[in-house]
Amino acid sequence: MSPKLTRIVIAGVGTVGNGVLDLLAKNKILQNFRFEIPYVASRRKINIRKFHLKNTKVFRDAKSILELNDYDVLVELIGGDEGVSKKIVFDALKKGKKVVTANKALVSKYWDEINKRCTKYNSLIFYEAAVAGGIPIIKVIKEFLLSDKIRKIYGILNGTSNFILTNMLTKNEDFEKILKKAQELGYAEAEPSFDIDGIDTAHKLSILASIAFNLNCSVDKVSTDGIRNIELMDLKYSEELGYKIKLLGIINFKNKELLSFVYPCLIDKRELISSVDGVYNGIVVESDFCKKSFFQGERAGAEPTATSVVSDLLTIKNSSKKNKTIINSNIKHKSLKIDNRIGSYYLRFTTIDKSGVISGITKEFKKNNISMKSMLQKDQNPNSKNATIVVTTHNCLEKDIKKALTKINALKFIIKKTVMIRIENFK
Repeated sequence: MSPKLTRIVIAGVGTVGNGVLDLLAKNKILQNFRFEIPYVASRRKINIRKFHLKNTKVFRDAKSILELNDYDVLVELIGGDEGVSKKIVFDALKKGKKVVTANKALVSKYWDEINKRCTKYNSLIFYEAAVAGGIPIIKVIKEFLLSDKIRKIYGILNGTSNFILTNMLTKNEDFEKILKKAQELGYAEAEPSFDIDGIDTAHKLSILASIAFNLNCSVDKVSTDGIRNIELMDLKYSEELGYKIKLLGIINFKNKELLSFVYPCLIDKRELISSVDGVYNGIVVESDFCKKSFFQGERAGAEPTATSVVSDLLTIKNSSKKNKTIINSNIKHKSLKIDNRIGSYYLRFTTIDKSGVISGITKEFKKNNISMKSMLQKDQNPNSKNATIVVTTHNCLEKDIKKALTKINALKFIIKKTVMIRIENFK
């Protein structure tokens, strides 16, 4: 008996959509996957024949999909958490269809509502392509680590930011120059805020938190900071201290408290995650039995993301109708605010070069229970009257370090606002 024919509708034929169609057309491993693509929605003109498709109707407006019912799977690759992408996904779920999406913003923002809709209408949603490009981290968490208890997940989830930080240091150029190069190479959008301000990472992190800890981690509860203000000198000083600066997403669940942070931080150069450079993503999962599991892979480009989309299509082919993709999200929890973070910090002070500066800084440290771990005083131009002092601290409460810096920045010998970057210790 031959396998049932799967009818797939693809909405959005941009970079990823082209990759999906190309992979479905060329990969011989898919020969036993009986499928047809009766409908495609694309605002751009596309050549259907190059993908070996016959009798495929092309819609210029994805809203036309709302009128359809003669399909099994909707592949949504339009993006965005509102508008037509939301309408067609929610409509497909209401019709009891299966949905495959790369839309991290939609899944993250409407996690709870999507779960409820899937349960009510016995529909399914798959979103491997929404997180970490070609790293199958969703399947790892939901299948491989199903018997284990996950304690913590952290990683580099945005290739654009990682490319910028890596190349600032290796090319010895500032943020703006490397951002421009990333845009020229197609690694960064013309309007790059989503990537460089940590928003993309926060969406992905909220999805990982929700599935790893069986709760609803709203993206607005993820404390988010980006790399826009990272300066080349701090990358250099960090390396001198034995660290590398990376934009990390970090989630930890303990005693019904969820820690979910996105920020640039200093990481010991000996850590595995420190070795992830360029446009690559890297993720570490800490669990009871597997201890530390490390995954590295390509950014969310056309081919890695298309691979994840098609992987979900094959999972659908091999899955039963019973809904196994939904998390109940019943665990009540409290989101830990960033001010309650306990950790160490990198501080760069720009001061007038005179006596009494160090004692003035340490006086405020003492008042706020902060102890200094190391200090570097960098040589400046002999003709300069300014000094640069780099300090790392022992573990302390973030609200205490912020309180101390507010007082320090008001001192007369401080010339510029003090640079503060968190240090992460994964031992």
